[in-house]
Amino acid sequence: MLQRIQSVFLFISSVITPIMIFFVPIFESESKEMFASDFLWAKVFLFISTLLSLISITLYKNRKKQILLCSFSRTQITIALILLLFMYKKQMNVKIELLLFAIPYLLLILSSYFIKRDDKLVKSSDRIR
Repeated sequence: MLQRIQSVFLFISSVITPIMIFFVPIFESESKEMFASDFLWAKVFLFISTLLSLISITLYKNRKKQILLCSFSRTQITIALILLLFMYKKQMNVKIELLLFAIPYLLLILSSYFIKRDDKLVKSSDRIR
């Protein structure tokens, strides 16, 4: 299960996201740093993304569902970033660390790419039989 590279990418994404929620400051307001954990809906969407990544690891036999869950997980990250940028930006200064949320997003894109590559390999081997 974890010997496939896409499973490793999914696992790293599911580990990095909660770390970034609680330990990476994204806003600064009157010399006080704000984290993603301070914003309820952003935190909810990022945790959903983490859970979808973990569930996707366990579905290694069903590649279509894995790709679908990766897409949903990327969508959750996008929604959280939109919430953070457009709803809360007016009150605080945005820090450059907000761009670090692109790391799990890129890992999910890479995992989708490798899942699709595995699917092509399996389909080509089925044609040979």
